[in-house]
Amino acid sequence: MTKRTKKIWVAALAVTVVAAVVWAKGSGTVAETGDAYPPVKVALATVGLNDAPRAFTGVGALEAERQVMVAAEAGGKVTKIAFNSGQYVKAGQLLVQLNDATEQADRMRLQAQVQQAQSHYQRLRQLVAEDAATKEQLEAATAQLHMAQGELQRVYALIAQKAIRAPFAGMMGIRQINVGQYLNSGDAVASLVDAQVLRVNFALDEQAVSGLALAQQVTVSVDAYPDEALQAKVTAIDPLIGDARTVQVQATMANPEGRLKAGMFAKVQVQQGASSAVLTVPESAITYTAYGDSVFVAAANADQRLTVKRVSVTVGERWQGMVEVKQGLSQNQRVVTSGQLKLTDGMVVEALAQDTLNATPAQPEALLPEVIVPSAEAAPAAAETAGA
Repeated sequence: MTKRTKKIWVAALAVTVVAAVVWAKGSGTVAETGDAYPPVKVALATVGLNDAPRAFTGVGALEAERQVMVAAEAGGKVTKIAFNSGQYVKAGQLLVQLNDATEQADRMRLQAQVQQAQSHYQRLRQLVAEDAATKEQLEAATAQLHMAQGELQRVYALIAQKAIRAPFAGMMGIRQINVGQYLNSGDAVASLVDAQVLRVNFALDEQAVSGLALAQQVTVSVDAYPDEALQAKVTAIDPLIGDARTVQVQATMANPEGRLKAGMFAKVQVQQGASSAVLTVPESAITYTAYGDSVFVAAANADQRLTVKRVSVTVGERWQGMVEVKQGLSQNQRVVTSGQLKLTDGMVVEALAQDTLNATPAQPEALLPEVIVPSAEAAPAAAETAGA
């Protein structure tokens, strides 16, 4: 080996040793500090003690106590429409008149027959009293009179069917017919609704049965008036539990101003006792899976750094964005309310000053992890290490 070759080998060995030392020092720093990536930014909330309403909630639809689809009872051509869409009508008020010319002609003919049969009957009664006619003749005259009267009543009934009237007082819906249109028996004319009193039919979990009673007050809310708590009274409880392990309940409520409409979606809350203090967390803190519910609890470790741990919890009632926690948490613990998808046990986190779920969305680049760029001096060493 020449002197020049020996110098080259010594220089190469020195570079290799220096690179190894630098690599070992850098690796030790990452392992010791765990700062390969910055802490994950998350929103936190404190487990609180709040009064929870003890109630069961059901959903249903409002239904008018009296509502029908007015329809033709007999066929005929429409000759008159006596109502307007959306008009209030009284019970018995004429709504639609169908052509009854044939029935009116039959009525006049049968009225004449009844009068004739009645006169014949009266004469025979007088003759029987004078022994100038037999009782058999009187009985035949009586039968003819009754038959004529029956035919007349039948025609009166047909005439009444041609006059469609309101079965009760209420508000007419949009009419579905026009003058001159031919209606068959059963064809719809318009809806008629008496919404002064409304019913709401809803289902509750079978656990609510023990706290249900007739005349019990319940709270009803509808999407049209979200800030109003409407009161209703339980009027019927189904004696059977359904296949879905629910019980059907009916409540009645007054609607004197007519603001509520039949068919509205309704949420019903049935109180089951006085409110009680329970542990609560925001609903966004709960992670729901097929294996159970859990939350990430944030706490300071031995180095006073904020780390997270997944904890299984048992939840209870939900209301106004909060969830009751029956088991798994303690008061004043802090839980993660957003950013859970990025977390694993033991990960270091940083609490945001404001919950991103309720604040103005941050710029995307502000949430990206910091990119570590090696210095100019470290670049050759890193390249030599990678080559080795």
